[in-house]
Amino acid sequence: MRLATNPWFIVAAAVLILASNVGIRQTTGLMLPEISLSLDEPVSNLALGFGVQNLLWGAIAPFAGMFAERYGTVRVLQCGGLLYLVGMLLAAFAESSWVFFIANAILVGIGVGATTFPIVLAAVSRKFPASRRTFALGVTSAGGSLGQFLYAVLLGWVDPIFDWSTIFQIFALTLVSIFGLSFFLKEDVEPETAKTSVFDLKSIGDAFKYREYVLLNLGFFVCGFHIALLTVHMAGVVNYCGLPPEVAANSLAVIGLANVVGVIAAGWAGDRWHKPWLLTLIYWLRACLIMCLLAIPPDTQLFYLFSVAMGMLWLSTVPLTSGAVVQMFGTKNLASLFGIVMFSHQIGAFCGSWWSGIIFDQSGSYEWALILSAALGLFAAAVHLPITPSKMSRFQTA
Repeated sequence: MRLATNPWFIVAAAVLILASNVGIRQTTGLMLPEISLSLDEPVSNLALGFGVQNLLWGAIAPFAGMFAERYGTVRVLQCGGLLYLVGMLLAAFAESSWVFFIANAILVGIGVGATTFPIVLAAVSRKFPASRRTFALGVTSAGGSLGQFLYAVLLGWVDPIFDWSTIFQIFALTLVSIFGLSFFLKEDVEPETAKTSVFDLKSIGDAFKYREYVLLNLGFFVCGFHIALLTVHMAGVVNYCGLPPEVAANSLAVIGLANVVGVIAAGWAGDRWHKPWLLTLIYWLRACLIMCLLAIPPDTQLFYLFSVAMGMLWLSTVPLTSGAVVQMFGTKNLASLFGIVMFSHQIGAFCGSWWSGIIFDQSGSYEWALILSAALGLFAAAVHLPITPSKMSRFQTA
């Protein structure tokens, strides 16, 4: 069997691409207090930049998916990787908040959007039959969790030695791997560029006619809010709990490591049970965990226990949500259709990043941000309940 035709080699390459994509963007927020002091900018202003980054890469994702469906996955991943790399380097050498904003929010945001889950998962989904597809998506999605763990550990090693600028440069150099790994995701048959439109807006418009697709978008908004709050503001949340600063990086690493197990388990479960109801369970458990964090003053051990439990649920929504989309609409337009859902996720991430910064600057505490996050978790649990097995089966019949 040729290397390129083995679907698990494709999964391995996809895992490594997502490890870089997610690992960098999930850990740079831990340096927010240091960047704030270095550039003499309030936390809320920098949090707005991270929020714009989240919003922009979400907005780019569906368009990157459309380009990948026409021009090929390799071209999109390499262009996105280049922008990601340039943005990280420019941010590293920024001496003003405006340059940092352009680099970190705009260039990195576009680069992340063109190398993220919809493009990679769509390439993987085409290589597996329906009976094993959600599990394969789960294993692939675990790459993001693995990256979060590895980059958080790396940050813990280098942060006492280097300043944030040097760390940005180190992280940027790891993005070079995307250029070689992208070739593993090359399509077996070249896209028919002469016969297809770049922007297949009809497929997206048709998808929004179904309430089930709209509800998946609403649920994924909440996922983005949760993740942005606990990545961009992890250092602040740890301080709010009265814990040592090193707990922040360690906790993010613990979350990433635990989610390697959680996301694979979610993919396995998604091939056996109803995906939207599994999402209901995940969001309900997230809300319960956040309420426990508010109700029980944590010590270091309890906070790590919280991180393990939250980590099991962290990106577990990705294979289930993308699996639900492909179950409804098939693999042909998955990159763009899941890209739209990812945009909803990033609107939530924008709100989670920016609003949490505003709440902190106004109140000096993250308490109300955590309360809002828990309430949104209950909302997300509720919106998936109407997506019943009978309603999903009509898509399969069609």
